[in-house]
Amino acid sequence: MSLTQPVTTRHDASPEEREFVLKQIYQQVIERQLYEFERKQIADLEKDFIKGKIGIRHFLKSLAVRPVYLEHFHENSSNMKFIENACKHFLGRAPKNNEELHEWHDILVRHGVGAMVSDLVDSEEYRKSFGYFTVPYWHEHRFESATEYIENERLGHEHAGQRGWAIPTHYQHELHIDCDGGTCVREDEKLAVEPVQTSQKVFELTSNTKITPKHIQRLSICVKEIADILSFYPQPVSQQDIETDLQQKVLEYVSATNASLLFKN
Repeated sequence: MSLTQPVTTRHDASPEEREFVLKQIYQQVIERQLYEFERKQIADLEKDFIKGKIGIRHFLKSLAVRPVYLEHFHENSSNMKFIENACKHFLGRAPKNNEELHEWHDILVRHGVGAMVSDLVDSEEYRKSFGYFTVPYWHEHRFESATEYIENERLGHEHAGQRGWAIPTHYQHELHIDCDGGTCVREDEKLAVEPVQTSQKVFELTSNTKITPKHIQRLSICVKEIADILSFYPQPVSQQDIETDLQQKVLEYVSATNASLLFKN
């Protein structure tokens, strides 16, 4: 969960004070404390920060392009959901509208994660909200509409992955769907939808396998859920974003070996 109170440092902060600030940065950006092996991966970055060689903004921009952040929030996420999380982590709010999302999406696609995060951290909004010595945090600001307020409330209380890695809160609200738990359903169908059991053992298909009615039933459910997933995507959306979600869904029904055959380039 993100920070809700400001945490500041100074030029002459002690190593102990900077170590405390590091923990607050991880709480805000990674939404948890790092494991020991993860801290070893960024030991050089931590060392420079604790010694005062780099400040908070430099540390944030460097952390955003390291595997500890990318593997958790970017690699298994759609671009739009990644942008929403980055806005949460580095500006302390949800994206305001489609225009903001598409503007950052254009930077992400054309120039990569580093450029997009730098656009956030180097922005006038960041400077006015946090300056040079305050860790970004989830803060109060003036909302332009009731929709923006609702989306901020939902994202502010969302744990990483709680509503999946595909559809950002803005689109969930716009499309009237609920993705709590990682599975998206239309709000007016929530009471009628029975949860699909995902803990069943997947089956392995070989040339000698006899397709039974049970297999057909499970595959039919899989096809229906895939169709539902496709219907939720706002346009435009990349093929990679769709394939990531479809692969995760297919793996609930068939083995990894069989699933890989469906997604060969």
